Amino acid sequence: MFFPIIKYNKPGICWALFIWLLCTISTPTIEIPDLFDLFAPDKIVHFFFYAVLVFLFLNGFRKLSMDHTIKQNQIAIVISCIVYGGLIELYQGFILTNRVADWTDFIANAIGTFIGWALYRYSPIKQKST
Repeated sequence: MFFPIIKYNKPGICWALFIWLLCTISTPTIEIPDLFDLFAPDKIVHFFFYAVLVFLFLNGFRKLSMDHTIKQNQIAIVISCIVYGGLIELYQGFILTNRVADWTDFIANAIGTFIGWALYRYSPIKQKST
């Protein structure tokens, strides 16, 4: 059962590793005047990354699922992507010395996850047969 999960989720796994890599490398400090500005360029990137992440995993797991488990899988995938975003922020705050955790990044990650979920739910891709 493990290998089909990897087979169908290679794009999602690669994207998750890409996000981890970008969150690990040092970036120049950019001061954003309003910490609550969820439309700052940095936050838009977070929206995009996590929307793509959840979309890729939803599409990958769709290929594995039986009809009765699709809804449960969607909820588990959305929660997993939100947790992943939180873990990355904790990783940046407590393990990396060149990065800091930012709760507004976590909120942007979660919003992006929900945006990706909504796009997936109303996308014609999920209705195509494999």
